[in-house]
Order: sequence, then C-alpha cells, then structure tokens
Amino acid sequence: MKKLSRNILAGLLSLGLLTGCELDLQPISEIGEGTFYQSDADFNTAIIAAYSGLQAPILNEWALTELRSDNTRLHNSQTASNIYIPLRELDLMTYTAEQANIYTYWADTYHNISRVNTVMDRLDDIQSQALRDQIEGEGAFIRAYHYFNLVRLFEEVFLIDRRISAAEAEAMSPASTEELYQFIVSDLTIAAAQLPKVYPVASTGRATSWAAKALLAKVYRTQRKYTEAEALLAEIVTGSGATLLTGTTGYQQVFSINNEMNKEILFAVRFKAGGLGLGSPLANYFAPQNSGAYVVNGDGNHFNKPTDELVNLYAAKDLRQTTAFRTGYIGAGGKFVPDNYVYKFYSNPAISQDSENDFPIIRYADVLLLYAEALNENGKTATALTYLNQVRQRAGLDAYTMNDVATKQEFVDKLLLERRLELAFENQRWFDLVHFGLVKETLDRQFETELFYQEYTFGVEPVSPDKILIPIPQREVDIFNQ
Repeated sequence: MKKLSRNILAGLLSLGLLTGCELDLQPISEIGEGTFYQSDADFNTAIIAAYSGLQAPILNEWALTELRSDNTRLHNSQTASNIYIPLRELDLMTYTAEQANIYTYWADTYHNISRVNTVMDRLDDIQSQALRDQIEGEGAFIRAYHYFNLVRLFEEVFLIDRRISAAEAEAMSPASTEELYQFIVSDLTIAAAQLPKVYPVASTGRATSWAAKALLAKVYRTQRKYTEAEALLAEIVTGSGATLLTGTTGYQQVFSINNEMNKEILFAVRFKAGGLGLGSPLANYFAPQNSGAYVVNGDGNHFNKPTDELVNLYAAKDLRQTTAFRTGYIGAGGKFVPDNYVYKFYSNPAISQDSENDFPIIRYADVLLLYAEALNENGKTATALTYLNQVRQRAGLDAYTMNDVATKQEFVDKLLLERRLELAFENQRWFDLVHFGLVKETLDRQFETELFYQEYTFGVEPVSPDKILIPIPQREVDIFNQ
C-alpha cells in the first residue's frame, strides 16, 4: 500500500488542501485566505463551513454502510441504469476501486478535512482565547469524526492534520490503524475538554463536550477498550441531561422536523430546506421509484430499500416501525401499492431534494445501547440489562429478564437485535457487523434467504473477505500518472 503514496497523495492535493468557506445557512463563494481570516467573526464563519461540509459525505454514507449490510438492498434486480449499476456492486459486494460512490465519499470527506485544517492552522490569529478554545474543539471533533469513519471503512488512509505541500505529499505513506486511532482519540480528548456543554439557542447544533465524549466512547468501543468506554458513557448517562423521548409518539418525535435537536440528539448533520442549497435529498433518494408525487414531490429514486427480513423482524406492537419504514403508499385511485421504503428521514419538500430532515450522528438511544454493551463486556450483565430494556420499553416491547440473557453471548445477541431495530438506516448496522466479526456469515445468509437475490440470473456469490474493507479509489491512484 505504501507504494501508492505518491499517486494517492497527488489525488489528495487535487481535492484542494486550501478551500473556501460555505456557510451553514447562507453559502458563500470561494474566499481568498489572505483577505479572509481578519477577525473572530471570520473564524466563526470558517468553522461553520466545516459543519456545512458534513452534509456531502453523509449523503453517500448509506451506500457504503446500510446498503452493504443486511438492512437494505437494491430495489430492482433488472435495472440497467447507470445510477443503479454502481449501487448493485455495493449491494452484492462485488465493487472495485473504480466504484463511483466510494470515490465521491472519499473526495467529500477529504475536502472537509481540508476545511478544518485550514482553520486549525490559523488558530493563533484568533483574538479571544475562549473562542480559540471552542473553535479548536469544534475542528478537532469534526476532523476526528471524519477519520473515525475513514479508518473503519478503508482501514489505512492518509493522515493529514495540516495543510501540506506537494513535496510533503509525495513523501507521505498511509498511516497505520494504530496511528489513526491515536490521532482520533487525541482530537476527541481536546474536543471533550474545550467544548461547552451547552450553547445559546442561536448556536444549537454545534458540537458539545457531551457529543465529543459520546463519539470518543464509540471509538473506545470499536477498539474494545470497554473500561474506558464504560466510564465515559456512565458520565453521559448521569450528567448530560440527554434522555429518551417517550410515549407512543416518542420515537417519531426524535426524527420530526418540528422537533429538531431534541433531548435525544447529541449531534446531527443539519439540513435546511428553502431553496438555499442546504436541503436534504434523502426523502427523494429513498422514496419508491415511479411513485410520482404520491410519496414525495419530484418522485423517488428508491435507493436503500429495506430488506424483507428487516421489516419482518419488528414485532407488531413495536412503536418504531412506522417511523423507520413504510411498506407501501396510497397511489392512483386510492389503491395501496406495496413497496418497502425508508421513512425515517422523510418530509415532503416544496422543492425536490430539498427536505428539512437532519441526520442523527449520535443520539441517546445509541449511548444507552453502547453503555449496555460495555457493562456486559465488563462482567456487569445484570446492570447492562437495565439500559438495554430502557430502549426496548420505549419502543413498547416487553423487558428482557436475566433468564433471556443467561450468558454474555446471549446478551450480545439481544443487544445486536435491538441496535438493528432502534438504529435502522442510521448507518450503524454495518459497523456493528464488522465489530462482532459477522459480515460474511450475515451477508451470505442474506443472499441465500432474501428472495430478491434469487432474481439475479448470473447468481450471487458468497462474500469475499477482502471486500469488507473499501479500497482506496482508483481515480486517486491514477491521478499521478496522467
């Protein structure tokens, strides 16, 4: 892999290690760096640009996570569309380094890392020490979040923590996973220490110290450092003020555009409808194709279709299912058209692909389930059960007893099921399968039992273990040789 360093870093340079800024609420054009960083307000604008830069990667992340998992699949086995063929490769785990969504995700992620690095390189120019600490914490949080996703998806990637020259780029090699995780932990430690616990209402949505601690706990969980994870998660549970939204509409309210950044959301990628160029296209991406305006203005693409297996896992009384997905829609003549589709990020936009829905990155239900996992791994299964049951009972389901989780592995099995149902379509399932070493057996079983995959006349092959990690995009490798 190190032999590719010159080629790939040339590609990284092509992404622009110096970038302009685009505001979260009002995008602005490229700004010359030399004339921009003149005041504290300029730095605030620049870090807001990095929040805005979280949007592009999240709009492709479902294809690299949910679609590759057993939660979703392609909607049509017979399509020959240039849009869907690359998605078929991800669904069937047959992709190569030339896969289009992989490159787009890579490019968008490194673009935003470069935004953060540009701000971080100028921190000493901030006049207010309090603002300097906050912006450093925000930049560290956003950068760590990106690298956490990159290391989990690609494993070894280039670690760029400042603006670099072409000569420096040519001399670089991919960082090891150990180096990457050390950097991520360092950035999140800074963020946890320097970010405020709460913001004024006008700044709602910016990363808090609680969000940083929750993300750091997830990093520790990924590294199987459960003692460290438990301590952080306990602090969030007891001190953050975050809580589950309860009642028969509690789960629905978590995702409502009329209840954004509620007490269950620790951090989310925010979207803004209204023709500003900052709306979410996910409602259109996920709505059924050829449903016209019966589901969403502008029709749907039907990406990321829920599998029959997942839909059937929800108990009839589970309060989450009608928020997570729908099994069809009312079409022409008032007739019901059966067709599973993701509903969790749905709102009907006035303009196609311009919905208001935020995308949650860390929410309290995830924290509770991570805490339950850490407690179980640390030999405290009885206590862990309390937190697992909080999530189940909010969904209207019966609590588990110790008879249901007599062993540590039985608890893990129940936990994984609950994480799947609770966090469906939030891009968590893939990472859970990787974490527990279940990718190959899970997807092989899916290909055998989900009737959809029998429609492929060429047959569906078992998953090759070398497909679990995503390859660095071929386009990056080739740039240097052009």
